Order: sequence, then C-alpha cells, then structure tokens
Amino acid sequence: MFNSLTTFDFFPSLPLGVTKLDGADNRQFLQGQLTCELDALTTSHSQLGAHCDAKGKMMASLRLIDNSNEVLALQATENTASHLPMLTKYAVFSKVTITDSTDEFICSGASGQGAQQWLADNYGVALNAENDAVNTDIGTVVKLDEVNGPRFLVVSNKEQNTKLTQAISNAEAQSQSTSLWQALDCISGTPQVTPATQAEFVPQMLNLQMIDGISFKKGCYIGQETVARMHFRGLNKRGMFILQSSSHIDCNVGDNVEKQLGENWRNAGIVVSVAHVNEQTIACAVLPTDFELSESVRVKNNTQGTFTVTKPAYFVD
Repeated sequence: MFNSLTTFDFFPSLPLGVTKLDGADNRQFLQGQLTCELDALTTSHSQLGAHCDAKGKMMASLRLIDNSNEVLALQATENTASHLPMLTKYAVFSKVTITDSTDEFICSGASGQGAQQWLADNYGVALNAENDAVNTDIGTVVKLDEVNGPRFLVVSNKEQNTKLTQAISNAEAQSQSTSLWQALDCISGTPQVTPATQAEFVPQMLNLQMIDGISFKKGCYIGQETVARMHFRGLNKRGMFILQSSSHIDCNVGDNVEKQLGENWRNAGIVVSVAHVNEQTIACAVLPTDFELSESVRVKNNTQGTFTVTKPAYFVD
C-alpha cells in the first residue's frame, strides 16, 4: 500500500503527548472519568478509552499504559495541552497528581516482520491482542495492529530512549517519517481527537465500542448517560471510515466531506485525521454507518479529486 514501507521500519519520534497520573487514587480517579474499564489495564495490557464531557462528547481519545505505579495517557500532541484542564477539573477530590509529561517521555514506533523479530530476539517481546504490552530495557512496548504487518509503539524515558537509539543504530532498520506513521494510524482506523474535533462526537462515532474502548458494564463516569443511551437504544447512526486517494488532496482535520447526488454534492461527514504520504492522501472521517462504499467523497467544494471509502478491518455493522 505504501511503497516506502520495508520489513523493519523505525519511527524515531511520534506526535504523541503523554499525561502522567500518579498517586494512590490514580486508577480510581480515571475509572470515574473514562469510558473504559481500568481493571483491564495491567503491565501486560494497554487500554483504549475516551474522556467525554457531560453531554457524552469526546474531549480526548487515549491509550493508557501501566508504568509501575503511574498511569500514562497518550494522545495526539496537539490535544494534550487543551485537554489537561478538563482532566484535572475534579482531581482535587482524589489523591492523584496529573502532569503533562510529554517532555519526560519519548514515543517511538516500529513496524514490519523484521521489527517483530528484532524485538523478540533482543528483548523477548512476544505480544498478542490479550497481552499487548511489556516493560523492557528500552521502555514499554505495545503491539498496536497488523493491518500493514505488525506495528509497535515504544514509550521510553530519556535513559531508555538512549538505549533504544543505540540498539536501533546497530539494526537493519529504515528510519521513516511521522507522516507515514500517521497514514498507518488512518489505515488501521485509530481514533483521534484534536482541538478541531473536541466535543463533536460521542465515542461510538469514532468506533471506540469496536476496539474495547467502552465498557457498558462499569459504574458511572462523565458522559455515561449519553454513551449508554446511544448503545442500548441503538441511536448511533455514524461511524469512522477510511478515505484514500492516490493523489494529493488538500484536506485538514475538521473539514466537511460530501458525496455526489446527481449533479450536486451533499454533505456526508467530517474529517477526524489525515496524512499525506508520497503524493497520496489518507484520512479518517465520520460518516453515516450505512454509507455505500461504492460511493466516493470529496472535501467540500474541493475539485482536486475524490476519495474511495473503506471500513477499518475491525468494523462491525
């Protein structure tokens, strides 16, 4: 799909912000804030989840990692600063310290069969869907997906990142761009919230229920009433789809996309993530769940070209 991919690709620095939650009540606090079940978070299993406002609209899409007694919450870098005050709003009532620790940790990526073999041979990494995380000398390694071959996230402190950098320099790895990683995120259907899309979507519209990002059995959390009602009454009619174009199209997060209706164009949805790689444009957009995949879409009023539409591999109708 991407000609620049090799059997062992390394992405030195990813655009991920890191929020650190420390203190005796950090898990209990998050249990009352996020859509996911915190009991599922262990040193051997990361956890996806959403942080919503009182109306059930997403303010952040998070990947949680157990880092000893700390919980690390990862999300798009550009969303971290604006989201932090929302997360800390009720922290005063709990024994928890919440800090933007993006400068303390480095998020790197690796992909390909060669990367999987290298991690196994050098660090004993053998991960699957149930046990997708492990702490190593180079940081916490998380297996993300296999849409374009195995893909791994590595979250390291500065000392660990030095070890990782030295080890990678002796490996047959191809250094790759951030934009290629973002394209892999789009192709895999990774949900993302940025300031342009905060408070726009309930979690189901970004497919969180399909990737274990929502627990419908846990106790109360902010926005639960709306999220649960959408689920149990079958009210959600939108989901996240993948848009692909073989040419460059000017496209940004928050742009409206439209589908052709006769000689006219009609609004279809909103772009939530986008990447430009090798003259290709890859994006994710929230569209009606019954969208016909035979139809193409374009950015509103943009005549540069159209996108084909596909469902993420995990999509459940």
